[in-house]
Amino acid sequence: MWGRYPSNILRNYSLDYRSQGDTRLTINGSRHYKTPYGSLPSVTTILSETSGSKAALERWAKKNPGGREAAAARGTKVHSLMEDYLLGVDKDPQIDDPEIQLFWNGLSDNLSKLDNIIWAENPANVDDYAWCRGSDGISRVWHPGFYEGKNYGWAGAPDIVAEYKGKIVLGDLKTSNGPYYSQWPDSSTPKNEYGKRRAGFMKYQKCQLQLAAYALGLEHTIGIVPELCMTFVATKETSQVFVIQRGAIEKYKNKWRETVKKYYEVILPEQKEREIEMLGIDGDIM
Repeated sequence: MWGRYPSNILRNYSLDYRSQGDTRLTINGSRHYKTPYGSLPSVTTILSETSGSKAALERWAKKNPGGREAAAARGTKVHSLMEDYLLGVDKDPQIDDPEIQLFWNGLSDNLSKLDNIIWAENPANVDDYAWCRGSDGISRVWHPGFYEGKNYGWAGAPDIVAEYKGKIVLGDLKTSNGPYYSQWPDSSTPKNEYGKRRAGFMKYQKCQLQLAAYALGLEHTIGIVPELCMTFVATKETSQVFVIQRGAIEKYKNKWRETVKKYYEVILPEQKEREIEMLGIDGDIM
């Protein structure tokens, strides 16, 4: 069983990268992680900066004070339930928070279809993939990028690696206020549904890119090549599972490569220019 993804792959990674403080960093307001290749932006940082959703999220946060923090806390709680469920720590959790119970309903049924849990937030076997675990106790994967001589890398923390009907699965869990949609709304979509379906499709697309980034990171860091990617979506009303096959995974990997290139060659230079402009303004004021 373990022949396709050996549990004790020996990597020539130096673990010194995590010896100096927290492996999670904030650089210019964006999340980065220490890796053997230096500090790399998180997958979510690259997606946020390249999708144009960062400004929209900031506007939403201003209109909904405390909403972002509440959503993050909710996601953390459901992820913790997921981890304990998959690792067999608690298969029948007693949930006191009614809202969290709504998000958990149906999710365990979908998670129960997974076998041979390899990774649930962290490796299922604490002795596996020790080089992935940061000083903060969280395990991450990374990739240095595809451009020779350029460190166009990224890092991130996959949610789930397991098996489904004998195939290796990379899974991601999302808690959402609304359902996801795998297709853009068409002319038959009711007008009062169009906005919701468009938002659901955009979230779906973003998640597939995230999974593609993790798939590349898994292969590079620990030698696991996912054959399927699954997105588990939990809302108050329903629980969804989206599955993409290897062919679609490869297409999203190519899109991710383009996204990374845009981040390093367009977004970062623009940010640097704005910083220089602000320094010039400050100098004039002084």
